[in-house]
Amino acid sequence: MAGTPGASTAITPTPARAPRNKLVEHPGRAAIVISTLAVVIALGALLLNRSDTDTRNERIGLPTAVEQVTPRPGELIRRLDTIVVDLRDGLSGSLFIDGKPVPDDQLEIVKPLSQLSFRPGPDKDLTHFEPGEHTATVHYWVGPQQSPPANPGSYSWRFRVGA
Repeated sequence: MAGTPGASTAITPTPARAPRNKLVEHPGRAAIVISTLAVVIALGALLLNRSDTDTRNERIGLPTAVEQVTPRPGELIRRLDTIVVDLRDGLSGSLFIDGKPVPDDQLEIVKPLSQLSFRPGPDKDLTHFEPGEHTATVHYWVGPQQSPPANPGSYSWRFRVGA
């Protein structure tokens, strides 16, 4: 029957391995994506490492009697933002905006912390800041709030107000 036409021979094929699927369909693209992610992670780590979170740098340029001012020199603020001066504990002070004194009854004074703050408003002499550059000056002295000396210490800084 072998060789007879129409007769079938019983040959059993050996099972072949199924073809393997590719792990990555486009290896060039995968390499680009992995490289890009590595660069982004490295840059993120570098930026976090070099970020400035040290608050000691805020003191640069301030006299020892002034611990902090808000807004910082040159900073851009809104028309109704608050001006804050944090003096060294035990000092008193007065605030001037563009050369005009802010009345004590319009200041918020935290005596134990030696902080002065002023926020413009409808019940104040200054209802809002006009857009542009402004100058704030603090006069400070040792002693009670109501008894400034003839020549108190002072510090001035400029800030900008947006439209």
